[in-house]
Amino acid sequence: MQKEKNVHKMITKAKYLFIIVLVFFMTMSCNTMKINPSNEAYEVINSYYGSNGQKSLAKRTIDISSYSKGLDDISAWQDANNDLGNMDRPRIDFPSMFNSDEFSGVIKKFVGQGTVKLDKKKLNGNIELKQKAKNSISFPYIFTNNGTKYALMYVEVTEGPENATGGITMFRLEKGVWKDIFYFHLWIS
Repeated sequence: MQKEKNVHKMITKAKYLFIIVLVFFMTMSCNTMKINPSNEAYEVINSYYGSNGQKSLAKRTIDISSYSKGLDDISAWQDANNDLGNMDRPRIDFPSMFNSDEFSGVIKKFVGQGTVKLDKKKLNGNIELKQKAKNSISFPYIFTNNGTKYALMYVEVTEGPENATGGITMFRLEKGVWKDIFYFHLWIS
């Protein structure tokens, strides 16, 4: 009888231990598997910040999930071709590039990435990382559409407490180089 009680206690403890380990691994996978910090994503960061004169970034990327409402409206992106930030760029015909479901899927994955601490070793030597910096970004989300690679990256610039802006820059890989091809303005203060 005592032996059966001890066996029952051991089985119960083993079950609890298994559940704790399972919850731990599920939690870890949710927090660490969202972003794959690929070298290709760092190439996007390096090409953008290596060419626009901004040389410092916040150490941790921004979680942009709060901007997801309405972001998958492909017609809003199409209309943004007329924004001041896109006047000097060729027009992007979003409806011919994506159907609505494809575009929605790309945006959902982009805004659902979470955050990551940037790796200084993968950045150009002239880009410094600071706890608080004028420039903050989301981690670039890279995707392929019709055989062409694209990336989306949220960029936030703060000049002062009431002088800031945020938007999404779209890049296209052309002949091995990431080109900034489109800007979707989200907010200004």
